[in-house]
Amino acid sequence: MTQAAVVAPFLGALLATLIPQIAARRLARGLLALVAALLALTVLGEVDRLAGGLIVLISVLSLLATVFSLGIVPTTEHDEIRWASTSTYFILLGAFWSSMLVAATSTTFIGLWIGISATTLATTFLVGFAGGHAALEAAWKYLIICSFGIGIALIGILLLGRAGIDAHIAPSAALSWDTLAAHGAALPPALARLALALMLLGFGTKAGLVPMHSWLPDAHSKAPAPISALLSGLLVSCALYAIVRVQLVAGATEPGFFDSVLLVLGCASVLTGGVLMLAQHDVKRLLSYSTIEHAGLIAIALGIGTPLALFAALYHVVNHAFGKAFAFLSVGIVQHERGTTTIGKLNGLWNDPGGRLFLGSLAGLMGFPPFGMFFSEVLIVVAAAAAHQWVPLGFALVGALLGFVALARLAIETESGHAVLPAAAPRLSRRAFVAAACAGAFALALFAAPFVPGAVR
Repeated sequence: MTQAAVVAPFLGALLATLIPQIAARRLARGLLALVAALLALTVLGEVDRLAGGLIVLISVLSLLATVFSLGIVPTTEHDEIRWASTSTYFILLGAFWSSMLVAATSTTFIGLWIGISATTLATTFLVGFAGGHAALEAAWKYLIICSFGIGIALIGILLLGRAGIDAHIAPSAALSWDTLAAHGAALPPALARLALALMLLGFGTKAGLVPMHSWLPDAHSKAPAPISALLSGLLVSCALYAIVRVQLVAGATEPGFFDSVLLVLGCASVLTGGVLMLAQHDVKRLLSYSTIEHAGLIAIALGIGTPLALFAALYHVVNHAFGKAFAFLSVGIVQHERGTTTIGKLNGLWNDPGGRLFLGSLAGLMGFPPFGMFFSEVLIVVAAAAAHQWVPLGFALVGALLGFVALARLAIETESGHAVLPAAAPRLSRRAFVAAACAGAFALALFAAPFVPGAVR
């Protein structure tokens, strides 16, 4: 069943291309995406809760991105140019979805690495899908930097496997994180420390942590809106999930060293992301630096390492995934309505349905209650204070304040003034509004999760 759930998104995208009628093909894409999402939920009993949460996140957001994509593609599909064809887009989207499921359903580091590596191949073409010099440059930068990062992660995984064998773990189980965590005390300290550091550096590249972040603003800002939503909401979450898996092994071997490196990377990321958000003139690029800032917040919480901090980090991963997906999908609607994402050319957004969705997403990203992101950020602050981690707490507060100012300024500038509409806006289906609104509903409803009161106590 797990194998069927993993290949279902990619296989469904391939099968839909075989349908000759355009209307039937579009309907089949939506139905097969729904089947793939439901099929993935059937494997929750076969994985642990951490992987199960990621699978739910992948299934829901990938389904919403597919529905949104069905709303922005033209009613008459042009498939003469294979690179820019609609069918190619949905096949790549299905491959991206399946590769994330490979990472989430794996029980070994090598399986996790294969899944994350596969996301790089699929998303490289999606980043450059729009064509043009800027998009292709962003795709090339993304491919080179992330390939280098996952190559470093692979070296770390192989070294960790060698350390497991030296600790008399069977070769077949030497890359299983459960087995490695159980025998962590027997691993050679020096080799394990080097392996864990390389894995953190490699997966941190995919997560967009500073200083390995330079690919993220270009890739997320040049990709189509639903792909940007998945890159910020899911790809970064998968990389952070990999870091959590590495941390579980590090907790049994070198917890102090690993947590210290996480704190340093987190502080650098949250401050760098917050500062650079203030200097942006494009909405999607500003949101991309916001992703770096929130990845830094999560890394700080993981580095603190207390039970409350770990819960706050995972809770923030979920909140950020839905909140940032909501923002990018809303930007996609605004881009179709106004024909631009340049901040200086966007005015009077409150007068447009898509603009109101976008301004609502900014409220969530700024941390206003009752959006779930407010509660997870408060929990991170409380966890840092309870652990007496005052320096990371200071970086987190300064970075969050800078991000708040940048987003508030964006909201004021885009809401004020008079709207300047293009002469003829591209046709936009209601599906796009529904998908964006659903992402916003999830981002708003997460604060009501029943485990929040217990976590606060």
